[in-house]
Amino acid sequence: MSNNPKNDGVIVLGGRKFKRVKDGLDEAQVASFIDELIKERDKLAQSQDHIASLNRLAEMTVVEADKLATQLKAEAAEQAKDESTAIIDKANEQARQMTEKKIAEAMEIANEKANAIKAKAEEEAALLLENERNKIRGELRDLVNQQFGHMLEGLESLKQKAAAVQTDFDNKLSKSREEDSAAATKIAEGSKAPDEQPEPSQATDHTEKSFELSKLFESEDKAKLGKPQWEVEILPPFDIAKIMEVVSFLDQLPEVANTEMIVPQIDTPSILVFLRDSMNLVDVLQTIPAVAHVEEVTTDKAVTNGEPGKGPRKVRISLSENITSQEKK
Repeated sequence: MSNNPKNDGVIVLGGRKFKRVKDGLDEAQVASFIDELIKERDKLAQSQDHIASLNRLAEMTVVEADKLATQLKAEAAEQAKDESTAIIDKANEQARQMTEKKIAEAMEIANEKANAIKAKAEEEAALLLENERNKIRGELRDLVNQQFGHMLEGLESLKQKAAAVQTDFDNKLSKSREEDSAAATKIAEGSKAPDEQPEPSQATDHTEKSFELSKLFESEDKAKLGKPQWEVEILPPFDIAKIMEVVSFLDQLPEVANTEMIVPQIDTPSILVFLRDSMNLVDVLQTIPAVAHVEEVTTDKAVTNGEPGKGPRKVRISLSENITSQEKK
C-alpha cells in the first residue's frame, strides 16, 4: 500500500519512495532498501546485544556494588568495633590511672593523718608515762625516805643505848676503881698479902675498853663533820634487809668510823662511808654475803661540795638473792 496514493508513479514503503515500473517496483531500489533494513536490523541487534551487555554489566555492577557495600559495611563495622575497643581500653586505662592516683593521694593523706595521730598518741603516751613515772618516783622516794628514816632512827636509838651502856660502864668502872683504891689502902694499912689485891691487868683491860668505846663514839661524832672517803651506790632491785646487812657489816669494821644513808635519786640510794683508817672497800664489799656484784666507778672529775677532784671514791653494788660468800667465790 502506498503512503501517497496521489503519486501514481511512486510508492512509499516504510517512509521510502519507490518508482513504479512496468512489472512492479524498482528491483534495485527494493534491494537497496532491503540492504538498509538488514543493516539497520543488524545495528538494532547489535544495539540490543550492547544493551543486554550493558544490562548484564549493570546487574554485575549492582551485585559487585552490593558485595562491596557489604564488605565495606563489614569492614566499617570491624573498624568501628576496633576503634570502640581502643577507645574503651584507653578510657579504662585513664580511669585506672586516675583511680590509682586518687588512691595514692588518699593513702598519702591517710598516712599523714595516721602519722600525725600516732605522733600525738606517742607524745601523749610519753607525757602520761613521764607523769606516772614522776608520780611513782615521788611515792617511792617518800616511801624509801620514810623507811630509811625509820632505820636511821633505829640506829640512833642503838647508839643512844650504847652510849647509855658506856655511861653505866664508866660509872661502874669509876666505882670499882674507888673500891679498889679503898681496898688497896686498907690492905696496905693491914699488911695484907699482895695476892688479895685486884689484878692490875683487869683494871687496865677495863680502862682500855672504856677508852676504845669512848674513842669510837668520839670518832663517829667527828666523822659526821668531815667528808666521806667512799660512796656505795646500790643498784635495783632493792632489799631493805640486805641494805641494812651491808650497813651493819661496815659499821662493825674497825677502819669504819661511821656510815650514812642518802637518797640522791629514787633509783640509786647510796651509803656514805667515813673511815678512820685507810682500807680497800671494794675487797671488803666482795666478802659481804648480801652483795652479789661490786664495781668501782672511775670518773675524771669527782665533785663534792662544788670542789672538783675532792670527791669520795665511788663503787656500785647489786644485792644478792640469799647467796653466801662461798657461793659467790
